[in-house]
Amino acid sequence: MKRSTKIITAVVLTFGIAGGAVAYGKAKWSDPEARANHMVEYVSEELNLDATQEQHLDTLKQQLLDTGKRVRGEMKPLHENISELVAADTFDQGKALQMLNQKTNMMNENAPAVIASFGTFLDSLNAEQKAEVIEFMQHKRGRHGWKKHN
Repeated sequence: MKRSTKIITAVVLTFGIAGGAVAYGKAKWSDPEARANHMVEYVSEELNLDATQEQHLDTLKQQLLDTGKRVRGEMKPLHENISELVAADTFDQGKALQMLNQKTNMMNENAPAVIASFGTFLDSLNAEQKAEVIEFMQHKRGRHGWKKHN
């Protein structure tokens, strides 16, 4: 086999494998439930959660998934309504404000349950686990992952 054929084959295989990996990663993480399950496992492992704490974290996950599902369910009609407002000869500020208020009301309706679940989870953590969470929050900005900082 010619050297140029080998090089072309290697380049094509490299791009094919890289493209496949990217496609797999996008498909895997495009599912909100898969991402949420991954985060629950990740946080459980990093904080060494006990069974009760894991249950509280799972409840929080479910609250967030339910809220996200409601929000995503209303996105398509919202985008259509916004498109109509933008396409109109004059921008209907009243209708835009009404749409914003509806979205805000939906979030306000779901917020107490999410906050309660989050509070229950945080209250179940011991001092060392809370310190880990605080450290993560302080050092997370601009970085990916839970890293041990000295």
